[in-house]
Amino acid sequence: MVAQAEQAGLLSERMRFERRDETLGLAGDQSVDWLFAFDRWVRMEPLARAEPLPMAADTRHSAGRWRLTLRAGAQPSPGMRAVWRGGVLKVTGVETDPARRGWLVVWAEEFGASGA
Repeated sequence: MVAQAEQAGLLSERMRFERRDETLGLAGDQSVDWLFAFDRWVRMEPLARAEPLPMAADTRHSAGRWRLTLRAGAQPSPGMRAVWRGGVLKVTGVETDPARRGWLVVWAEEFGASGA
């Protein structure tokens, strides 16, 4: 019980999770909107930046990567995004925390200001 309380005290960042909504118009055009899914308190830990791949066009691995820890409940999923302090993180993976029952670990990468 003490470990749960200690972990809860580390959830210092409020994050908004959004899901992608694609709509096909009558003319066949596609529009993409990001819709609110839920807000959660999270613990954020920066991960070491990966080296960019030698291919000039592949720069995605130089983006900042994060480990987010949050209580289980409304669960993020890959493809969602998290809005935090004016920036956007792309959810790339979700797993239950192997060390703590009732907690999730979310892996995320910086997605850019627009999140498009």
